[in-house]
Amino acid sequence: MIGSGSLSWERPWNRKTVGAMLLLVFLPNILSMVNLPIPGGLKIHTFPVAIFLAASLLGPLGGLLSGLIGSLFSALTLANPYLIIGNGILGFFIGWFLRCGRRPLLAVWMAFCLQLLWLIPADYYLAGLSAAFIQNLVLMLFLSNTLWAVGAARLNRPLKRWLA
Repeated sequence: MIGSGSLSWERPWNRKTVGAMLLLVFLPNILSMVNLPIPGGLKIHTFPVAIFLAASLLGPLGGLLSGLIGSLFSALTLANPYLIIGNGILGFFIGWFLRCGRRPLLAVWMAFCLQLLWLIPADYYLAGLSAAFIQNLVLMLFLSNTLWAVGAARLNRPLKRWLA
């Protein structure tokens, strides 16, 4: 264990840890190509599950890296570089809240609230998105974040045992 603070890297560096880090940092780019349509014309994004896993397995810094690097494809295809920062915020704070003892779903919701402090003004003022679009985006992100938080929480314990 390196350090003991809430920002420290809690896993020893080994082949499994490095492999998990690389996978969870680049996997969101691949998953961002897959969106699940739901009624109402909204789409559930699949990339957050990798960010949530990185944050839960590798802590705040793992979540931050997964959010930042894992958003590159989406940022390029949507011509919105600001979402890189928003996903970095999301990943970092999920890891932070989990390290502070919050339950996974609550950690994701709290981190999402902090992400919204960046997302809404950045998308409206910097990316020029309409308020109606942002409203639908926030709803869709809340739904997908909730879904993947539950899924990631179920995978967390077996993956931590595998990394040990």
